[in-house]
Amino acid sequence: MDLKNLDWITIAKVAGLVAGGMMVAGAAFTWSGIYNVAASKDHLGITTWIFEVVRERSIAVRSLSIEVPPLGNEGMIRLGASHYEGGCVPCHGRPDEKTNPIVTGMLPPPPNLEDVSKRRPPEEIFWIVKHGIKYTGMPAWPNPQRDDEIWAMTAFLANMPSSPSGYSDLARLTRDPVDNGEGLANGRAFTRCGRCHENEGIGTNGDHIPRLAGLSEDYLLRSLQEYARRTRASGAMEPVADLLDDSGMRGLAAYYAELRPAVKKSSAAHDPEQIRRGKAIANSGIPQQQVPACMSCHSGRQSPQFPLLAGQHAAYIAGQLRLWQKGGRGQTAYGRIMAAVARALDERQIEDVAAYLASLPSGYAQTAPLAEVGR
Repeated sequence: MDLKNLDWITIAKVAGLVAGGMMVAGAAFTWSGIYNVAASKDHLGITTWIFEVVRERSIAVRSLSIEVPPLGNEGMIRLGASHYEGGCVPCHGRPDEKTNPIVTGMLPPPPNLEDVSKRRPPEEIFWIVKHGIKYTGMPAWPNPQRDDEIWAMTAFLANMPSSPSGYSDLARLTRDPVDNGEGLANGRAFTRCGRCHENEGIGTNGDHIPRLAGLSEDYLLRSLQEYARRTRASGAMEPVADLLDDSGMRGLAAYYAELRPAVKKSSAAHDPEQIRRGKAIANSGIPQQQVPACMSCHSGRQSPQFPLLAGQHAAYIAGQLRLWQKGGRGQTAYGRIMAAVARALDERQIEDVAAYLASLPSGYAQTAPLAEVGR
């Protein structure tokens, strides 16, 4: 027998025995219950180190290809702040506020996010908000189709104010919750609709949040039902609708349908040529691109299932059209209609028609025939 071969065989046997012994020891350790999984006792130092290295490398690698959009838009920041107040404050808290004792009992404890932009680049923040982190209590975004909402949250976290007053302004903590509808669970932060949307003469918290006042009761009710069924994607609105029963939804729909639109704040004037182009699309469509006139459905003269668009925020309209283009709102029959329309528009046409519709008086219902309006 060759001595050299014998040595390798011996080595292989020894290695096999060692590996087998380690497997047996690992199995015994796993089944013994020796390792303390209680949140009241910290991990071993080596365990913490392994978890942290694996976590950080996983986040860094998976966020490498993410392209970061501009994050300084105030409307985006306010939208993110509004959802942060309802969904994130219970664990992460507000600026300069004591952490809830219940939360301090978590392991690992939720981090304070006031300086998160100094510790992480925005692409990592986006990835964490979208996907969550296993075994930390950090959930994934309720609906991963809505990158626009996740970027709004990222924009807020990247620009989080350090002062309570700055945070209060962005999250509109001074706004009272809607209390005019019967059966609304106003004690729950998620259902305080007036903090984001209109409330007794006060407008929305930024132009990325839709104006609801004066929209039809049928449309508002259907929207809430679709959010609750998760056939209309929104990580911000699905949790809200899930907390409402049928009477709560009907109460909210009735309240906002009867609410008078708030007076719009003056904004920078749009280019008259842009308004002209947008008006042509809204009233005449673009036949060569198979785009119908917006007002053929959204003038207020047709089915109450079609929302009025006059006076709606341009940023919101444009954002929804882009969402339809990407397939984020095509899960319902009505959504599929709009998805086909949106995909036929280019970016300038989206901006033009959004600017025109936003320039109209809030709640404006068109009564003249389209042929006359389009002249």
